Amino acid sequence: MDIVGRVKSWPQPGQDCLAQRLEMHCGGVGANSALALARWGIGVRLAGCVGRDSFAEYVLESLKKGGVNTDWVQRTAETASTTTTGFFYINVTPDGERTFFGSRAANGCVRELRRIKALCQGASAAHLVGYNFLTPGTARAAKKIAREIHARGGWVSLDVGMAPSQQIPRKILQIIPSVDILLLSADEATLLTGERDTRRSFARLEKAGAREIVLKLGKRGCLISQNGGPEFVPSFDVKMIDSTGAGDAFVAGFLQARLRGWPAREAALAASAGGAAAVGFIGAGEKLPGAREVASLLRSERLSGKWDAVRKSALARLQNRGAGGKRST
Repeated sequence: MDIVGRVKSWPQPGQDCLAQRLEMHCGGVGANSALALARWGIGVRLAGCVGRDSFAEYVLESLKKGGVNTDWVQRTAETASTTTTGFFYINVTPDGERTFFGSRAANGCVRELRRIKALCQGASAAHLVGYNFLTPGTARAAKKIAREIHARGGWVSLDVGMAPSQQIPRKILQIIPSVDILLLSADEATLLTGERDTRRSFARLEKAGAREIVLKLGKRGCLISQNGGPEFVPSFDVKMIDSTGAGDAFVAGFLQARLRGWPAREAALAASAGGAAAVGFIGAGEKLPGAREVASLLRSERLSGKWDAVRKSALARLQNRGAGGKRST
């Protein structure tokens, strides 16, 4: 559960800070990615855990309305007073930057997944997040899902996240060779490799066994694996209101394109457009952009050099909507 508050300025210690307004949204990196993929027309099953509280009811209902299959979302065996649904307060300043305060709570309480084969039946891919590996139960579940998807001929992606990069960098580096697509931010790459230069950190991740890398650079764009090394992909110039969920929208844009067989450059532009479209409103979750919003941005924002041809090609795929039909992850 995300509670988003817009404030006029960052408070000083001990100062009262009244938000202009508060908004309540379904949130969390897993849910955000699932909802955004569903907006792209991807069939999505979400595995995770919520508490036994009213927040859980709100989150599950939002996911179902957003087209996400929640049959594999567990409820904690604990009482609501001891283990609640994951909850974050998100403080958003006028420049659109957000700061998170909260707890994973029930997210770390996933019990043994006994229907792995049923969960993975017919799926083309599995998307994992680094937070899965912060606790033993979720780590076991994530590894089993990855093995099952690979056994079925599918691929596995991993979006690393800041907390895992800070708390379990060695474990993340050990996991990297077992995934097919690695997605992470420049700051996360620095934490994992010790390299501040993005191209050097990119090279270190390749040396660690990463097969395909998408290194997010925020409003600057991203670096992708192309022709044996990193290639810079530009982003789009938009006014930022709230950056919450922009990374998840970026990831969904890239993954839906790869599920549909798009070339990496077109996939990266769709991702950049998704991330850019996401910063134009408050909140994430059920409000994240899909194909229609990305197509609108690709139609209105031209790029320089070779990238405008890539933009037109990606836009043509969206306009034709012969984007490969409904796929499952």
